[in-house]
Amino acid sequence: MAKIAVDSFGSENAQLYTLTNSRGMQVSLTNFGARLVDILLPIDGQLRNVSLAAKSDREYMEKDSYVGSTVAPVAGRISGAATLIKGETVHFTENEPGRTLHSGNHTSNEQYWESEVEEENNRVVFSLVLPDGYNGFPGAVQVQATYELTEKNELKINYWAKSEKDTIFNPTNHVYFNLSGDFNRTVAEHMMKIQASQFLPLGEDNMPLGEFWPVDGTAFDFRQFAPLGQGMDGQDPQTKLVNGFDHPWVLEDTDIPVEVISPDEKVRLLMRSNQPAVVIYTYNHGPTDMAGRHTVFSLECQGFPNACNIENFGSILLEKDQEFDSHFSYQFEF
Repeated sequence: MAKIAVDSFGSENAQLYTLTNSRGMQVSLTNFGARLVDILLPIDGQLRNVSLAAKSDREYMEKDSYVGSTVAPVAGRISGAATLIKGETVHFTENEPGRTLHSGNHTSNEQYWESEVEEENNRVVFSLVLPDGYNGFPGAVQVQATYELTEKNELKINYWAKSEKDTIFNPTNHVYFNLSGDFNRTVAEHMMKIQASQFLPLGEDNMPLGEFWPVDGTAFDFRQFAPLGQGMDGQDPQTKLVNGFDHPWVLEDTDIPVEVISPDEKVRLLMRSNQPAVVIYTYNHGPTDMAGRHTVFSLECQGFPNACNIENFGSILLEKDQEFDSHFSYQFEF
């Protein structure tokens, strides 16, 4: 087993950690945003990177500080930039008109986390304390993000948290994939299968309507393998609304709820999760300095977005001294 390599990653605060297994797979991480950087797969004698990445912390700050990062305490949008926590109204930073996106400004994705290397487990543990009241969120909240690379080519991600006050907590990882390794190429030809019979529709404001719609007869039906491009042709009213996918699917309780196969069929991605939803975003806003439109996709494991303000979406309340545990993984067959 190769040792975990540690290198600088831009500014003096940023470190890059590279995990390698005996099969030649490599995963690089940075303490800047507890972020997944590269996922390198040995294919045809070369290393294929299937994760959208920048070269330094500065480049992420300049181009897109969400890519690959840990988004905490709450991923997605919170309507009204406020919620009720045990009967008390709590207001958050409004960084989009009338709402809070990804927990407000300069949150976990732009922080330098403490790092602990566990070579015997091929694992890195990042730790951060979100201060009480930061962007309005009650706390203080201790957060840990753990990344582990196994001999089965599985990247395991675990989020743990504990708060000193009642708060809300619903994090995710914002990794973007292109299994072809060509980030100038659309992901439309990727074949995807999702064990989900329902998805959450969005309104004109991109917020969930609070309803569960069947996937039958829609672009959201991936119960059998289908091309990701079926959500990019603008024929379905929901995909036309956001120029692709930016929606949560309601995952069934099964071992492998999501599978994706690269266009050349040389890479298969298996996703596992203990979370109720996966948000799939097909980078509908490109081109940007990071990627072109529809050239990457996300698999964001989390609770239902805006659950704190939608009664039938389940609870994302994290009570004082309660422990939060989210785990999910991306396994690669190649």
